[in-house]
Amino acid sequence: MGLLYPRLLAAQAQALHEEYRRLTISELVKVAATTHDSAVYIATGGDRVREEQLQELRRVVLDLACEGGFPSESDRNLRAVFDLNVAAALHANMQLVPAEAASGDVWAFMALVLLPDVAYWRYPMPPGDRVLGTDLTRHVFGRMWWRAQLVHSSDDSDPYAALKILGEAAFDQIYARRKALGNSPYLVKSILRVWNGLDLKGLDEREVLRDFLKRLLRLAPFVLFESVHADALEAELRAAARDAVVALMRTAGLQADELEAKLEGVFSGSLDTAR
Repeated sequence: MGLLYPRLLAAQAQALHEEYRRLTISELVKVAATTHDSAVYIATGGDRVREEQLQELRRVVLDLACEGGFPSESDRNLRAVFDLNVAAALHANMQLVPAEAASGDVWAFMALVLLPDVAYWRYPMPPGDRVLGTDLTRHVFGRMWWRAQLVHSSDDSDPYAALKILGEAAFDQIYARRKALGNSPYLVKSILRVWNGLDLKGLDEREVLRDFLKRLLRLAPFVLFESVHADALEAELRAAARDAVVALMRTAGLQADELEAKLEGVFSGSLDTAR
């Protein structure tokens, strides 16, 4: 059973955000805490996270932030590395179940009480959805926990290796379609394995991915992805990816022989390298 985390309700979260967005990082360090008078817990069974566990979680995330340049300004590459590291760290250490992680109020507590200095360092002067938990695809910490949840593979030597396959913008394309695709770790991991086996040099990867996902969305009403054997599912996904690549190549005006040669290069990689 997972742990229950404090929840910071919307009105109080909004008030703190309005105050904290005007503070410096050094000032935010001083207001970071493991408790808040307005925090509540959901009235269901389960063990509440202990204060020492929250302290340890803060230490882990703060250490990762320091590696990324905290409290000074960072650069794009360091922020990207921080995001991947914090995704794995949050998922591995928080002991959250998906139902608890689906609460924006939990993530509001994380960003505005436990780690406000890190949250506002990662996103200086952020729009509210980066810290309030109103949109988990945008939340500074919530979005990363969910990325880790969807790719986590306990059988692999590195359970979070698949985090590196897609960048944030590309992964968000999957998670934004979560009602049909992004709520299934089984499907998401299969998508990533197929994608990792493609050689898309010279192609617009974002356009290929967008078309690929559109084709999967059209399949979703007719295919229960979770019930399809892994090999059959990956074959189906490869076929959809192939159709997406062909469509993009045809818009570029490639002739049939050129198209076939290009396709052979795109799909020559073995899926075994992505497992």
